[in-house]
Amino acid sequence: MSHSPRSALSLTALALTLTLAACSQQTAPPQPQADGQNGSQFIYDGTDHSWVSSDNGLVGMEAEVARMKALAINTGNNMLSGEAWTAATNGWGPIERNMSVGENGARDGRMMVVNGKKYDSGFGVHSNSSMTFNLGGKCNRFISDVGIDDEVGDRGSVVFQVFADGVKVFDSGRMTGADAPKTVNVDVSGRRELKLVVGDAGDGLDYDHADWGGAILVDCNSSGTPTSPAPPSVAPPAPTPTPPAPTPPSGNVNYSGPLVITKGGTYRGNWESMNPNVPAVFIQTSEPVVIEGSNLRGRGHLIRGWKVNLTVRNTNGYGMNPNVAGAYAGRFAAVEEVYNLRVENNYMEGTTGIYVNLFYGKGNGQTIKILRNRAKNIDGRLSNGNGGYNGGRYYAQFAQIAKVQNVPGMEIAWNEVINEPGKSSLEENINLYSTSGTAGSRMQIHDNYIQGAFAIQAATDGGYSGGGIMLGDGPVGNLGEAGGYVDVYNNQIVSTSNQGIGIAGGHDHNVFNNRVLSSGRLPTGEINKAQNVGIYVWDVMNGKGSNTWFNNTVHDNVIGWTRINANNSTWLNNTWFADCSNTCYNNASWSGAVTMDTEKQEFQMWQNKFRAAGMSMGPN
Repeated sequence: MSHSPRSALSLTALALTLTLAACSQQTAPPQPQADGQNGSQFIYDGTDHSWVSSDNGLVGMEAEVARMKALAINTGNNMLSGEAWTAATNGWGPIERNMSVGENGARDGRMMVVNGKKYDSGFGVHSNSSMTFNLGGKCNRFISDVGIDDEVGDRGSVVFQVFADGVKVFDSGRMTGADAPKTVNVDVSGRRELKLVVGDAGDGLDYDHADWGGAILVDCNSSGTPTSPAPPSVAPPAPTPTPPAPTPPSGNVNYSGPLVITKGGTYRGNWESMNPNVPAVFIQTSEPVVIEGSNLRGRGHLIRGWKVNLTVRNTNGYGMNPNVAGAYAGRFAAVEEVYNLRVENNYMEGTTGIYVNLFYGKGNGQTIKILRNRAKNIDGRLSNGNGGYNGGRYYAQFAQIAKVQNVPGMEIAWNEVINEPGKSSLEENINLYSTSGTAGSRMQIHDNYIQGAFAIQAATDGGYSGGGIMLGDGPVGNLGEAGGYVDVYNNQIVSTSNQGIGIAGGHDHNVFNNRVLSSGRLPTGEINKAQNVGIYVWDVMNGKGSNTWFNNTVHDNVIGWTRINANNSTWLNNTWFADCSNTCYNNASWSGAVTMDTEKQEFQMWQNKFRAAGMSMGPN
C-alpha cells in the first residue's frame, strides 16, 4: 500500500554516495579543553568560599516563586532540579541547577558531563555539600547518575550519599574524575525527607566538582502517603535497566477469532486472525469506534477499515509471518478515507506500522494524532512461505500519512520506535506522502525517539534507501498535492542508515532542534554499508525553480552522522543541502566521535526526557 516512488530515489542515492561525501563532509569543531587541565583554574586559595542557601539557590522573582510553591510535585515524574530544597550547603560557591558547579560565582558552570556522558538537568555541587528536600511521602523512587564533572579532568575525589528520613540508602564509595558515572536508584516510597550529600573522601576539596546528573523523582502523586513504612537499613540493589522496547508477554492471552465492527462504541477484547487476507479487527462503520485495553495478533492487518472515526489506545498488537510466499506482515492499523483517527499509548511489534490514506474529516476537531506509542521492529520482510523470508522487502513505515492535504491539528509525537537489524525492514520510520497541514495549524512531528532503519543485509548492502523522517515525498506537480506546513522538532534520531531526516519536495517544512546521531556501525560493531547523510534537503522530483518548492528551513539541529571508510577511519557526513542555501543555518556538528556508547546514552537521555515530561510510553 505504500505510495512512495522509491526506485528513482534509491538509485539516485547510490549514485550520490561519492558526491555527498564531497559536498557535506564536515570536520567536527575542536572540543574545548576541560577547565583545570592546564592548571589555570580551580586552584583553591585556602579562603573559605563555602555557601549556605537562604533562597533555594534562586534570586529575585525566581526565589519568591520557589518559596510560594515549595516542592510543587506533580503526578508522574519530576526532575529534582525543578524543585525547591528546604536546606542546602556547598563547600565552594553556590550549588548550580542544570549545570556544573564551575567556580565560586553563581551560574558560572557549563553542561554537566561525567566521563563523556552529558546531562541537561540535575545539580552541580562541590564537596562538602548537602541538599535536603521535603518529599512528603509523594514519590516512590529517586534516580540519578553521580560522578565528578569532566571540567576537572581525572582529578578530584568524592563520596556521594543519599539519605531517606535520616537513613542512608546509597553510598557510592570513593569516586575520582577518572571514574564512569554510577547510578543511584533507591526506593523512597512513603519517605518525607530526601537528603543528598557529597563528601570530600577525606583528602580535601581540591577539584571536587560533583554532578547529580538527571536527578529525578519517579512515580509521584499529589497527595502523598499518610504513613511512612520502616526504611531499609541498606541501599536496595538497583534493578536491571529496562531494555529498549521490551516485548510484552502474549503467550497467556486467550484470543478470539476475527471481529467485525458494524456499530459505534467501545470495544475491549483479544482477537486474532491466522488468515493473512482477513484482519483481526475489521471496522465497517463511520460511527465513532474506540478499541482499548485489547490484544491483537495476526498474519495480516490487525485493524482495517474505510471511512472510520477511530481511536485505538492501550492496546498490544503483534504481527506474524504471513507464510505466503512474497507476502509481508500486516499493519497495526491500515485505514483509508478517514474522518478522524487517534492512535495513542499502544505497543506494536513485528507489524508494518500505521497507514493512513486520504482524509474525509469535516472539521470540529477531526484530525490525525499518533501519540505515545511504543513500536519494536517494523517488519516489511517478504515471506518465503515456509516460516522464513526471501530477502526482499516491502516499503513499510512506523507511520505513513498519504494524500492527506490541508488538515489542521495533525500530530505525531512522543513515540518510541526501535528497529533491530536482521529482525526488521522498513522504509522511513515516519513518511509524509503528499501530505500537508495548514498555514494556521501546521502539522507537528515532535519529541519522538527513532532508532534504527536497516537494509536486510545491513553489513553488506549499501543500496538501502530508508531512514528516519521523510517530508515532501510523492508527486508535487501543484500546490494541492505537494507536502507542506510541517514542523519537525525535538526528535532524537539514532542510526537510521541512509538518512536521519530528508526533505525531498514541497514547501514550508521547518526542521529544528532535533538530535540526529549515528556511529555508522551495527550493534555487532560491523560497518553499516548503507550509512549516508544526517539531514538532506534536495528537491528530488522537480529540481530547482519548482513552483511548489519554497520556504523549507533546517536550523539549530545537532548532527553527528558518522561515515566509516574501509580502513576504519571516520568522518562526519552531517548534511547535504543541495537545495537549501539561505534557509539552512546554525546547525551544530557533534563535537568529538559518535560511538556506540553515544547511541546508548541518547536512549538514556530519551528515557529521562519523557519521564521528566510526565509521559508514559505504550499501554498504561
